[in-house]
Amino acid sequence: MQDLANRLARMKKHLGKWARRRGITCYRLYERDIPEYPFIADLYEDHMILTELASEAVQSRPEYAAWKAEVVERFRSTWEIPHDKLHLKTRFRRAEGEQYEKLADGESVIVHENGLKFFIYPENWLDTGLFLDHRNLRARVRELAQGKAMLNLFCYTGSFSVYAAAGGASLVHSVDLSAKYLGILEENLKLNGLQNTPHENIRLDSREYLQQAPAQLYDIIVCDPPVFSRSRKQERDFDVLRDHPQLIRDCLRVLKPGGVLFFSTNFRKFRIRFPEEGDGYQKTQVKNITAQTIPEDFRNKWIHACYEIRHGA
Repeated sequence: MQDLANRLARMKKHLGKWARRRGITCYRLYERDIPEYPFIADLYEDHMILTELASEAVQSRPEYAAWKAEVVERFRSTWEIPHDKLHLKTRFRRAEGEQYEKLADGESVIVHENGLKFFIYPENWLDTGLFLDHRNLRARVRELAQGKAMLNLFCYTGSFSVYAAAGGASLVHSVDLSAKYLGILEENLKLNGLQNTPHENIRLDSREYLQQAPAQLYDIIVCDPPVFSRSRKQERDFDVLRDHPQLIRDCLRVLKPGGVLFFSTNFRKFRIRFPEEGDGYQKTQVKNITAQTIPEDFRNKWIHACYEIRHGA
C-alpha cells in the first residue's frame, strides 16, 4: 500500500498549494489514480466524501473488508480528516433507469465556492448537492448573467441558478421534478441573500416545461439532463443519446436570437447530433467547450461533455 501512500502525499502537496492559490475549498482529491485502489475522494472544506467503486464480486472476497479499512484510514490520515467528517459511500453499477435511493437523514453543511455559499448533504444521498466538475461552467454563467433571463433545466439543487442570480440576472427560472431539490435551491438563494432576485422554481418535467414555455424568452439556458430517466407523464423514457436532438430543438425554441445554450452530459459515450437541416436552425453555432469547463483538479477529462450552442440572430 506504499504506492497509494506516496500518491496521496504527492496530491496533498500539489492540490493543497493549487487550491490555496485560487481560494478553492471544495475539490477532487483522487479518482482511481491507481486502478488497484478504486475510490473517488472529494474534499468539501473539512469534510471528505470517499466513494468506493469496487464491484460487488470484489467486495465479497474474505480479505476485502480489512484491506478496505486500511485504504480508508490511509485517505483519512493523509488529509488529517476528523473521523466524524469522513463520509464513506459505495457506488454500484445500476441497471438502466435505476435510481439511487436516499441513504440517510444527515445534517446539512455549508461550503463556499467563488464567494458564494451552498448547503451540501454529506450523508443523505450518493451525491452531495454540489457537483464539483461544473465549477468552471458555473463561473461562466455568472459572467454572462447581468441583465439576462436564465433558464436552468433539470436544475437539481440549483447551483447554476444561484450563480446567475449573483451575476445580476433579470430573471431566473429553475425547473426540476423534485420538490426536495427545489427546496434546497430556495435555501441556497436565501443563504446568499438572493431570495429577492426575480426567480421562479418550477416543479415539472423539464421536457414538459419546454413544450409549454413561451418562445424566445431566455438569453441563457443551462441543460444538464440525466443519462436516462423514466417519467409517468411522458410517452416514453428519456435517453440522452437518443433524445438530445429533440431536447436541443425545444431549448432553441425558447432561446432568444443571439442567446446561448450550455448543454452538458456525464454520459461518457456521448456524441452530439444536432437537429437536422430544415428545422430552422441553420445559423446556430455549436462549439465543444468540454476542455474549458473541466477543472484542473479533475484528472478524468471525460467526467462530462459540454457544448456552447448559440442561437443565430
